[in-house]
Amino acid sequence: MLYVTLTQEQRAELIAVSQRAVGRVALRAQMVLLSDRGHRVPAIAAVHGCGHDVVRAWLHRYRAQGVAGLQDLPRCGRPPKERLADHIIDAQASQSPRCAGLVQGCWTVALLAAFLAARFGLALSATTVRRRLKAGGWRWRRPRLAPASALPQKRDPDTAGKEAALRAALRAARRGACRLLFLDECDLHLLPVLRSCWQQGPRLRVPTPGTNAKRAFFGALDATSGAFHSADFDRKLAAHFVAFLRRLAAAYPAGPLVLALDNVRMHDAKLVRAWLAVNPRVSILWLPKYAAHDANPVERIWGLLKAAVAANRLAGNIAALTSAAQRFFAALAPHPVPPTFLEEPQEAA
Repeated sequence: MLYVTLTQEQRAELIAVSQRAVGRVALRAQMVLLSDRGHRVPAIAAVHGCGHDVVRAWLHRYRAQGVAGLQDLPRCGRPPKERLADHIIDAQASQSPRCAGLVQGCWTVALLAAFLAARFGLALSATTVRRRLKAGGWRWRRPRLAPASALPQKRDPDTAGKEAALRAALRAARRGACRLLFLDECDLHLLPVLRSCWQQGPRLRVPTPGTNAKRAFFGALDATSGAFHSADFDRKLAAHFVAFLRRLAAAYPAGPLVLALDNVRMHDAKLVRAWLAVNPRVSILWLPKYAAHDANPVERIWGLLKAAVAANRLAGNIAALTSAAQRFFAALAPHPVPPTFLEEPQEAA
């Protein structure tokens, strides 16, 4: 006679499986529990409406493997239609419609449903396609514009050397041997910047100016103290950049002054070179090409500025917007470069 004898722990585990498992796994757990209570195989088969050999098979599986033996084994053959459809939906959503010979630049639910029906014979409703896209981790979101310099295939061949020079300058600045400033420029437009915000009721509508205007801001961030120096002009010209450099030289009248710059043409203009020639204590370190946006901590200051004074609201005029920006800089807390910035990469073990 075939019986299964359980310990108290095994019995508690099987009771939990019989109560929580879905479908046939719960029934198999009940078979083992009935055997533990002294019921014979024919009686258990009669209770569950199955053959004697089925009961014996699951009792032997439990003896050999425990609760794990009550689970279904992987099956060979063609996958179910639902799994096959999920795979096809994910594969098609992962590539542009242009790869399938369509003219559209991105998939919509309706377009994808129509394509699946025409190409694969999958008659799925738009609701089903949307549900399976969400289940696969797809979300309907607006993409971001990226400058060509941010594309991954472009890389400055001197990146390693430039980053090493920046790390050395940062260490020297922290020892007090020099002052390291990160410089950058941005245009502040009268046209409002749109940012996500909490809204209730109808979507917030931000008025736009009849004619756009802008103001050029120059900024320099002290890597060690976090002090931020700014100046604004009507345009971004080499003469204005030199005027800003004079202000920085006056703010740091003694000791070496190292300026970290990106590679825009204005920074290497003849007028700038002439000023540097007569100010030898000021030296230049170039940020890596195509990655200056990520390597320059001033970018986060510009983001804070636009969020504070230009996001989701229209200033009366460019003078009012400039005044608000100046008040923002006057109240700006120090933003020292974090210790991990430009941290030297660790070698693989």
